[in-house]
Amino acid sequence: VEAAMRILSLQTDYHFGGYGKTTPELIAFMRRFYERSNVKLDPVYTGKMLFGIYDMAKKGELCGCRVLAIHTGGLQGILAM
Repeated sequence: VEAAMRILSLQTDYHFGGYGKTTPELIAFMRRFYERSNVKLDPVYTGKMLFGIYDMAKKGELCGCRVLAIHTGGLQGILAM
């Protein structure tokens, strides 16, 4: 566990106000992502996770890093949007 913690990074900047909260920016990102990839994201977990990854990559914060993103499902809430 200690070795893993040295190479992992926990990001807390992409919560969009908390659990289940969204912003127009997040929803727009999720729609663009779906249009480009045909992969649906949920607004609670995967949408926020991938928004953060894309934002960090755009800022150059992931250069030289390996990134593993796991889509965990959670699409129940997307149908109401």
